Amino acid sequence: MPKVSTIVAVYNGAATVDRALRSIFAQTFTDNEVVVVNDGSTDDTASVLSRYGDRIRVITQRNRGLSAARNAGVRASSGEYVAFLDDDDEWMPEKLVRSVPVLDADPGCALVYTFAVKIDPQGELIGSQSLTDGRPDGIESPTMQEMLTRPWNVVPSQFVVRRDVFERCGGFHERFITSCEDLYFLLNAREYGAFRCVPEQLVRKETRPLYPKALEREPECDLFVELVSERYGASAAGFVREFRRERVKVMRHMARTLIEEGRPRDARKCLARVMHYEPLSPKAYRRYLKTFFSSRANEVGP
Repeated sequence: MPKVSTIVAVYNGAATVDRALRSIFAQTFTDNEVVVVNDGSTDDTASVLSRYGDRIRVITQRNRGLSAARNAGVRASSGEYVAFLDDDDEWMPEKLVRSVPVLDADPGCALVYTFAVKIDPQGELIGSQSLTDGRPDGIESPTMQEMLTRPWNVVPSQFVVRRDVFERCGGFHERFITSCEDLYFLLNAREYGAFRCVPEQLVRKETRPLYPKALEREPECDLFVELVSERYGASAAGFVREFRRERVKVMRHMARTLIEEGRPRDARKCLARVMHYEPLSPKAYRRYLKTFFSSRANEVGP
């Protein structure tokens, strides 16, 4: 049994997955098996994966979405701990060697995470995390109550989780195809143990233009709110409120960008979602209506 199973789910990632895999094999920690799930790719992903021979185990399936692909990879693996790497992200060489000892030393630790730097598709640095980014009130090891104050922004490429915790959570919820599966999983995982932080930037995470992907993911955001509310009830009221606020910020930002690009029709799609989140806000409706008047479109504003 390997100590760690690293799962890479890839869909049409021929341009990026080789870079991700090279970062795995550059790890200073070597007790690690690599399982790649080709989730119905139609590009040259299979050809890229074939170059690695028996260094990786490849699972090929019809396209079922990110959650189902990751879950399939975990089922095909056997490591005590499970790590994930998105096909367009990279690990620094010390990612696993700094994470695994934390889990070894603390049986009550369900999951350990590291910080990340953000890069654009050309590999240029555009931002980085610090202690206070993405964690409730800057807390490294949040309680369940603290987790439910607002969304906790740590993506799968950043964490390593115990296999038994992953299985007790039921893996990633497969109704999530492209979005929110990580947020929901983190809430579930915190029910089974503490989280610990390695405060080092050991992941390079690629970011891409928000539109139209962020808008396409909105139905899953609605599903996320529904499932969180069902599971945690009134204790999640603050979490849901902050999640909605964050979505409003994203939609407004996209609308402003689209207006600047001369695309008011696309901007209206984003502002319609703002009205969904803020149905009693007159300002939300005014922003939407202004997009019909090109001379006033720049007043969409923050």
